[in-house]
Amino acid sequence: MEWKAELQGIAKNSHSPASRLRFDEPLSKHTYFRIGGSATVYYEVGSIEDLIQVVAFKSRQLLPVVLIGRGSNFLVSDNGFEGIVIRLVGDFDRIRYEGEIVYAGGGVSQPKLAKSVASHGLSGLEFALGIPGSVGGAMIMNAGAWGNDFGEFVEQIRVMTDQGEILKLCHDQAGFAYRRSKLDNYFCVLDTSLRLVQGNPEEVTQLMREYYQRKIANQPFVEGSAGCMFKNPPNHSAGRLIEECRLKGTRIGDAEVSTMHGNFIVNHGKAKAKDVLELIDLIQNRVKAEKEIDLQMEVKLLGF
Repeated sequence: MEWKAELQGIAKNSHSPASRLRFDEPLSKHTYFRIGGSATVYYEVGSIEDLIQVVAFKSRQLLPVVLIGRGSNFLVSDNGFEGIVIRLVGDFDRIRYEGEIVYAGGGVSQPKLAKSVASHGLSGLEFALGIPGSVGGAMIMNAGAWGNDFGEFVEQIRVMTDQGEILKLCHDQAGFAYRRSKLDNYFCVLDTSLRLVQGNPEEVTQLMREYYQRKIANQPFVEGSAGCMFKNPPNHSAGRLIEECRLKGTRIGDAEVSTMHGNFIVNHGKAKAKDVLELIDLIQNRVKAEKEIDLQMEVKLLGF
């Protein structure tokens, strides 16, 4: 196909040694669920210049493009995704400091950022060690835990539009709310600056470890999983609602509602996306019937 040759040309003239292009790449290798078919194109993009080239290519070829981050919040179809899947690497995987302000690229993992700021004695992101996603994804969904979220610390965010234009947004323009923001209106989050609070490195690290230990004691970390499947409804815990509906341990194929935490579906090795979707439907229908509450998905679907 001509478009593949054009994309190969873009990758060959890349501005970053970190950029890597692959065709027919199994997405099960790049998601925490370890489920799903192949992407037509899987492109690890290492610089803004390369990303601008991809955006221009997308506009010319009218191909669907999605950024997958660390793959922690996606359920991929068994049939894969007919389009381009992008992960930000290289220049987007950097952290720097100016006093109490930390600048983090959209491709930085949240655990990496949490450990880095703790080593600098900066407090605020202790909750992030146990969240496996990228900073870009954290901005878009306003990731958080233990009563905190990323949005409360944001000073500025740089985003790229579908036309390849780079914009700087202040905190209020991002529209942060519970597990959402207005940032999904843009092509991607390039980087962000966060204002944290100076603390004692040992105390920050200790609190971070306490949060992490509490998390792994109550949530499955060994099996494949996309994290919390559903958003918590107002004044309710999705996990508790699912448990009260006696759904923990319910299994379809190799997909199971976790026995540790009702808001997790785990892959015991050979689960299919269709198995997970059946469990999702079962959970939503049971909770609706017994609790009169509609559970909204937190995990994103790709290729359906």
